[in-house]
Amino acid sequence: MTEKEHRTPNILATKEKQMPEKKQMPKETQMTKEQQIPKENQTAKETQTAESAVYEGNLWDEILKAIVDTMPEQLFPLFKEVYGKEYPKGTSIVLLNTETSTFWENREGPPESTLMDIALLVDGTDYYHLECQMKDNQEMVIRMFAYDVHFAITHTKVVDGETKEITLKFPHSVVIYPEGSDSIPDHLQCRILFQDNTEHIYRLPIVRVQKYSLEEIREKHLILFLPYTMLRFRPRLRKGKNITEKELTEYLNEVILILEEEVAAGRLTDLQYHDCVRLLRNAAERVFAKHRELWKEVDRMTAPLIKLPTHEFRELEAELASQKEKYEAEITKQKAEIQRLQEKLRLAGVN
Repeated sequence: MTEKEHRTPNILATKEKQMPEKKQMPKETQMTKEQQIPKENQTAKETQTAESAVYEGNLWDEILKAIVDTMPEQLFPLFKEVYGKEYPKGTSIVLLNTETSTFWENREGPPESTLMDIALLVDGTDYYHLECQMKDNQEMVIRMFAYDVHFAITHTKVVDGETKEITLKFPHSVVIYPEGSDSIPDHLQCRILFQDNTEHIYRLPIVRVQKYSLEEIREKHLILFLPYTMLRFRPRLRKGKNITEKELTEYLNEVILILEEEVAAGRLTDLQYHDCVRLLRNAAERVFAKHRELWKEVDRMTAPLIKLPTHEFRELEAELASQKEKYEAEITKQKAEIQRLQEKLRLAGVN
């Protein structure tokens, strides 16, 4: 493989954005008591499999959340793809509270709460709800309906001042399936019958990431799909089919080239580029967990083997700026205390 110098990826540091302090896993990834506590007839392998399933779901959810948290504008191409809605660069994006009750899912247990994956307000008027789902599940449409009802009550309820009529507006919802499966439908749908004999078809679009080629991702700027593209190697690995280092190298070069083009076009910053590479590594490490030679190739191409002086300078500059801010805040605090004491002495008549 030809040696190629790539930007050095930084470790992703996700910022908190008005989210509940205690974050629970989505219901489908929470471990049941049966999974948490091995039964007498449950083998260690079965317990390990249950724990692995929890980690599996969390990883792909967290990749989406990390992208939304650090570079939410990367959702704009997705909104255009699914809903035909375009937003200019700089459009405001607000992350909303995603906590909802799970009582409807388990009426036998104590009241608890869970979190929707992503809830957003874009441009001050448009509401979006995104869920990341790994496996086909017939109950998914019911979960989405329950989430969207709670979303509307929490965020979009409007009461008419004269008639007192309440209006609930559902968000633009979409379910993202990172892993390919022939059983996944083109949309989710549920027929709802009301007590007055009227009915409504609750219908949701879905996105199957593995249907998009790298060329389509490049053309449509669907950068948030790139970490998930590592999953397209999984079916072949499970069937024992060979994946050569050359094939993997060429694939990674293509992915990195797409990211570099986005940086050159101003659609990604250097820091966001580093974050995308880091997430790509997270995905690859999971997919190639049992195929260490392939993981080593990914690691070789994306790991920060050499830290350039420019990157060291930027890190030092950021650290000094942070320290300066702390010192200035302390100086301001001390000056205020001195003024307070001076005023106290003045009032006491002490020169």
